[in-house]
Amino acid sequence: MRFSFPAWRQAPRRGAAACLCALALAGCDRPAGGASDTSEAPAATSAAPAPDPAAAFPVTLQGALGTAIIKAPPKRVVTIGLGADDLAVSLGVVPVGVSRADWGGDARHYWPWVRAAIEARGAPLPALITEYPELDVEQIIALQPDVVLAPFSGMSAQAYAQLSRFVPVVAYPEHPFLTPVDTQIDLTAAALGKRAEADALKARIAHSLQRVARDNPELAGKTFAYVRADLGSGNFAAYVAGDPRVDTISAMGLTLAPSVRKLRASAGHFAHYLGFEHADRLADVDILVSWFYNDAERDRTAAMSLYAAIPAVKRGSYVALSDPSLVMASSSGAPLAVDWMLDRLAPQLAAAALRARPGKHASP
Repeated sequence: MRFSFPAWRQAPRRGAAACLCALALAGCDRPAGGASDTSEAPAATSAAPAPDPAAAFPVTLQGALGTAIIKAPPKRVVTIGLGADDLAVSLGVVPVGVSRADWGGDARHYWPWVRAAIEARGAPLPALITEYPELDVEQIIALQPDVVLAPFSGMSAQAYAQLSRFVPVVAYPEHPFLTPVDTQIDLTAAALGKRAEADALKARIAHSLQRVARDNPELAGKTFAYVRADLGSGNFAAYVAGDPRVDTISAMGLTLAPSVRKLRASAGHFAHYLGFEHADRLADVDILVSWFYNDAERDRTAAMSLYAAIPAVKRGSYVALSDPSLVMASSSGAPLAVDWMLDRLAPQLAAAALRARPGKHASP
């Protein structure tokens, strides 16, 4: 079995602060406190497993950094980046090692939604792997994994080359931090020998997001944009279609605004960059969503005249996220994260929709 994707050049190496920003930008989902639903969700599996799980192997996955050949069903799995641990657990595999959640994680540096799901299974918590300022390759090798899953990550070509000498590595298929969730699911399910469960997992996510659209009709017909204002560079990072955070909000009933709908990620990045002087291009946005490292950064940004002049900000149809866990969960798009964040994000979007331009609908 072979999956082939076009290659893409590797982004330049970053320092510690920039790498943490990259994860939050990139990305920089049902534990306790998650969303509830009285309707019947899709079944966890849509097809009976094959009598011999090994029959699906070997699996060959070709991506931007190289080719992973997985010869047998992996028993020891390591996940790197945002969402890979979520997807593995959702497919019934608890990793032996996961990326340390340094921003947005709980007190023990796990994503709260992933930790809750693992503990609910009674499984031991995975080892925490240092990812920033650079990936701890030796720590991963010491765990003796059968496969490393990193479909939504910023893994460097150097780290990939080092790791792939010892273990198959499934990295991003094209762009760092810009792999749609459905593609992440396909890659993860194929690597784990669980392709029969992929469609059911996609349906589970879609069901959760469609419930938000159904329960909040005020979202219908409203346009949105998801941006990150970088005060240091004087630019907006406008997230584009294919980014999990954009696709997640779209699936909740909103429509990407025409001004950003056709934008593509700037060269070497996973978002499209606009100078603050182009803030007037966001005039067609009904609901503006953005995230900040903390409340102080949010307030400094709101005080900027160019930012404050954006119509969505002026009228209050603006969702400014500064809770690190919510920022990361809403950036993931993976099932455990989606379920965890819906009751936290949906009310904010609904409130913003009520303050948006009355009678305004998205153009086709």
